[in-house]
Amino acid sequence: MTSTDAVAKADAVAKEYFAAFNRRDFETLTNMLAPDFVFEHESPIEGRDKTISMLQGFCTAFPDLAFSDIDQISREDEVVCFLHASGTWRGEFAGIPPTGRHFTALVVDRIRFSGASIASVSTVCEVLGSFSMMHQLGIAAHPSEV
Repeated sequence: MTSTDAVAKADAVAKEYFAAFNRRDFETLTNMLAPDFVFEHESPIEGRDKTISMLQGFCTAFPDLAFSDIDQISREDEVVCFLHASGTWRGEFAGIPPTGRHFTALVVDRIRFSGASIASVSTVCEVLGSFSMMHQLGIAAHPSEV
């Protein structure tokens, strides 16, 4: 496989990762992730099964949660995805009852590969990160309101 072919394959796998999530196709997601997969955000989640469980929990709390691809930068062994995320808080999240409020966020995910499997995803949510999302969901005051 040429370098160009590897980049195109990585790009396609990254797009399918988000498409599978948006379809709630957890079987496909499980098959895409390496058994020792690591999801990195505030604290790492180690293992494919733990990550799938976390993603399912997010979908329970935010049943319409979806990611749309804004742009991607691809190399043979990694893809950086710029995404728009949105969802409505309908189920318990982090032990807090839902407010029914909608949120949007800009997300950057770095997807790294090990062979044909996704080895890790490192994610960063917009400049204000979790605070902005918590404000939109109605569980934190905006800095100008403090």
